[in-house]
Amino acid sequence: MAEQPVATVVSEEFRQPLPQSPLPEQGKGPAVIFIGGFGDEISRIMPYVMLRLPALEDGPETRAYYHWHAGRPDNMEQGAAEICSHIAAYRCNNPGAAVIIIGHSMGASMALRTAHLLNHADGGVYVITLDPVDRGYTPSRPAAVKWWGNAYVVNSLSGHDYIAVMGGRWNSCRQADANLRFDGRNRDEAGLHYIHDNALSLLLSRGCKQGVSLFDLLRRQLITTESANIPAVAGSTNK
Repeated sequence: MAEQPVATVVSEEFRQPLPQSPLPEQGKGPAVIFIGGFGDEISRIMPYVMLRLPALEDGPETRAYYHWHAGRPDNMEQGAAEICSHIAAYRCNNPGAAVIIIGHSMGASMALRTAHLLNHADGGVYVITLDPVDRGYTPSRPAAVKWWGNAYVVNSLSGHDYIAVMGGRWNSCRQADANLRFDGRNRDEAGLHYIHDNALSLLLSRGCKQGVSLFDLLRRQLITTESANIPAVAGSTNK
């Protein structure tokens, strides 16, 4: 039997860079923001996640996509401030809307930088970091964040993962509410190895000790926020 491929998302050469799709002022439901990693405008890993990810709640939601620098490669803090300005404008038209920020690789660093600039709001702020990378940034829990889920890969069989290693993988994040560890020698539900570029699997796969995905945990957190009668998930952390 032929060996299953290691990668799920393969960069295509000579692609035109994909532009950002900022959060619009007009929209409905939770704001779901996807932030790609270094070179994601070519590899299109997070746009693929944005396209394939099921709805987080019943009803409408508004999705947006940003590069890891949010258009400010020379100053990530300014990029984070730009995303915050878009969130503020969105919330003016959607008071109490939840904000979900999902960052992959270097985009995880931008996700936390952005969350640190946000204020508390009725809808809450939720962050997911997928195999986060950034050697120059120390991850810490933003005050406005209600829940932070983190997934990371160890023992990857993909040679491409050396880029993530060079960038400075965070692995387990001490202040996250949930840390899901995926072993690259194992496979996801589709039979594909866990690797850095397999961001959708890191978000949806239940192939970890908990038997639950970050997507499951996030959905339950959102439901719990809406109804105090539904208990939060216990024992979801694997730090």
